[in-house]
Amino acid sequence: MLEWFQSLPEANAPAWWGAVLSTILAAVKGWEIWRDRFRVEIGGSFTSLSDIGNEVRIRNLSPKPLILVHWEVFYGSGFWPFRKESSICDRDYDASDSAIAPASAYTLTFADGSYFSTNPDRLKGRCVYIRLHVAGRGVVRRKLYPS
Repeated sequence: MLEWFQSLPEANAPAWWGAVLSTILAAVKGWEIWRDRFRVEIGGSFTSLSDIGNEVRIRNLSPKPLILVHWEVFYGSGFWPFRKESSICDRDYDASDSAIAPASAYTLTFADGSYFSTNPDRLKGRCVYIRLHVAGRGVVRRKLYPS
């Protein structure tokens, strides 16, 4: 390899050096963009007791804060364009936004009046979904139950 590099004309050596260095820097930049991408994880714990309630945890896995504008939990069944949705609970539109710090979680608790059942008789073949409206990122819809 060293002989090949030495056999290059003097004018081509800086061009090759620039091409190799640019390729390495582009790969590093691509890795940084992939590492810092928008990531959110949604999980929950569901109970059959309304006084304990259900919990939904929204985890911000990205290195930047996430601003949660609105959320909605709903029952859903079917596929587009025949999808049917019925709302369970949502956040008031006039409520202030919630900021979720990097590498932290935000918990939604549904107890007593806001409790929803995950009993198979109540679900009737439907699934429980959450729809998040995130500032600058649009809408994220994830399936909560059954997972």
